[in-house]
Amino acid sequence: MEYVIATTVSTDEVHLADGTVMENQPGSAGFYALAGVRVFTDKVGICGGIGPEYLPRHEKWYRDNNVSTDGLIVRGAVAPTIVIHYYPDGSRTDEPNVGLAEFRALDPSLDEVFRCCGPETRGVYVFKALDRDYLDGLIGGRLRYGYKLMWEISEDACKPENADVIESYLKYIDVFSINRGEAKMLYGVDDEAEAERRLAAASPNWVFFRRGSQGAHMLAQGVSYDCPSAHDIQVVDTTGGGNSSSGAVLYACCEGYSPRMAGCMGSAAAAEIIKQFGVPDLFTPELTRGAMERARRLCGEKND
Repeated sequence: MEYVIATTVSTDEVHLADGTVMENQPGSAGFYALAGVRVFTDKVGICGGIGPEYLPRHEKWYRDNNVSTDGLIVRGAVAPTIVIHYYPDGSRTDEPNVGLAEFRALDPSLDEVFRCCGPETRGVYVFKALDRDYLDGLIGGRLRYGYKLMWEISEDACKPENADVIESYLKYIDVFSINRGEAKMLYGVDDEAEAERRLAAASPNWVFFRRGSQGAHMLAQGVSYDCPSAHDIQVVDTTGGGNSSSGAVLYACCEGYSPRMAGCMGSAAAAEIIKQFGVPDLFTPELTRGAMERARRLCGEKND
């Protein structure tokens, strides 16, 4: 696979603030990251453990979109389902039908990740807390296979006591993805700009600093590039917007786009995801062309 998503998948039940309920949606951070890559290429697959119900529920989507399921292995008795509630104040809660430890036990092992890798592999995405053995293994794979590595950090790892260790990994992580709330939690600060400055100083590579409806800042080699969100769409369901933008940014980084353009490709991918419930039923060449055109408009037709 050219692009490998190394993260557990789930089924989502989404409750919007207006009372709308969408059941049986394929989901998880990794699935939405996969969708973000799929906006631009079908050379992507996902690996990890699943329950016996997962593929009967969702295999048609993978097949219709030419996305490999070779890396999905039945390893649990129950397929994780996450009930997501959005509230009028913009907050959300996630209620999984399994515990966090059980959910994370379905993450792919390093061997399972590397079975999906080869000389053609360009990028690997992982959504992970601070698991040093796992990160060390993926960094070793980066040297072995030559791929670029994105780490999208999970919120529960973002604690001030972890900041020094997390920063020590950033020289090995090609793209580190974090949202502004997580960044403030990581450094124990209320000032978004302070958290951004500290991340920029810590990483010699890229930091994709996600800012919700305000888009993102791409921090690269001492420069902060503003990457606005798309405002020419009707937002229907924001689930997975940040994860899908992360996946698209990994793709853009591996394909040689500039930091600003990569961030704008992330915004364009997120726009394709949040303008309907769940992910698109079918990714088409027209969708890809439209996303690239939107990314160029967001980027202001600039080449950095």
